[in-house]
Amino acid sequence: MILQSRAIWASKGNLIADGAVRIRGERIAEVGARGDMAPEAGEPVVDLGDSIIFPAFVNAHCHLDYSGLAGELSPGTSFADWLDQIVSIKQSLTHDDYEAAWLAGADMLLSTGCGTVANIESVPGMYASMAPQTPLQVCPFIELIAYHSEDETDAIELAQSELVANKPLALRVGVSPHAPYTMTPEGLNALAMFADEHLLPMSIHLAESNDEWDMFAHGAGPLYDTMSSLGRVMDDCGKGTPVQHLAKAAGFSKHTLAVHANRLIDADVEMLQRVGANVVHCPRSHAWFRHANFDYNRLAKAGVNICLGTDSLASTGGETAVTGLSVFSEMQEFSRNYPQLSCEDLLQMATVNGAVALGLGNEVGVLKEGFIANMAVIPYSDIVSNVPEAIVQHDCPVGMLMIEGKRVFSRIDSIVD
Repeated sequence: MILQSRAIWASKGNLIADGAVRIRGERIAEVGARGDMAPEAGEPVVDLGDSIIFPAFVNAHCHLDYSGLAGELSPGTSFADWLDQIVSIKQSLTHDDYEAAWLAGADMLLSTGCGTVANIESVPGMYASMAPQTPLQVCPFIELIAYHSEDETDAIELAQSELVANKPLALRVGVSPHAPYTMTPEGLNALAMFADEHLLPMSIHLAESNDEWDMFAHGAGPLYDTMSSLGRVMDDCGKGTPVQHLAKAAGFSKHTLAVHANRLIDADVEMLQRVGANVVHCPRSHAWFRHANFDYNRLAKAGVNICLGTDSLASTGGETAVTGLSVFSEMQEFSRNYPQLSCEDLLQMATVNGAVALGLGNEVGVLKEGFIANMAVIPYSDIVSNVPEAIVQHDCPVGMLMIEGKRVFSRIDSIVD
């Protein structure tokens, strides 16, 4: 099948006017100018008219099962206060609540052009039953918590069982030690080694809040008090930044996604670069918690791969009841804070950078021969040079989304499956 459109944004620096994409099965066979792509005998050709085709987004961090919590929490007086709120609310949720929220979140992402998402799975065993119910390429990262030494073995065993159950179903499987403050140093090291042994990406909430900073840098603060009251041994606190703590614990894997990284010193940026970590920024969550400016410039200058995530609707404010999970909204929030960043660079953060972070840099995030045919379409009739800005500023559902060469969401009646 050939899809034709007014413009194709295939990747940074590859904007094609009057373009076409040939799809064979689940893969892209060719991308180029319409006039250079003659249909083969019997090959369907679909002219999308005044529209843009671009790579489906790669969301590098999400909590689908919190999609029912929009407007239910407040930033609180501290990050520890917000943690208390979400722990309390989760105690009232049923398994059916989690499943309904997971599917609702998946639908939100599909309607807004996302093809692949790194999802933190907080309910063991749920992914295997949910994955067949959505065409979204959900990459499950089982969330692991072990702040008592006796829980470390259980965490490894859970990671192993989830890997066995989920690997046949997913494009990519990962592990997610929740955060340095909810893990022992030994547990962090064990999970990093597990990830490396099985060639898995590892995602961890890192340097997310001032409370986390105070806990590790100063051995004090609300989060320190909370974790101490839960029986966590605190003798690893007051000795350095959260990034330094993770490094000292040998808790970086060879393929780490450091989620948030909201408070860093120069030495932290250097460490993230040295270990080859990817940083996942979640702009709306960052704004909702009123964190200080994200360190984009220092991280980018150091050559750290920076990508975008939506985080969850438990930490993005009341307006998300309308907008839901949307990479478009994340790009727009980022653009408001970094207007000097080109739209093409921002689109890279939402596509290929996320793919690279997940170890899928040769599979998704770019429209290119041999890549999986994940692509989105939005209407557009303006000049071609404005295409990147038009994608970033799009503020409603996409016209169409294809995943693995199949239409999975559409507001266009004439698309051929």
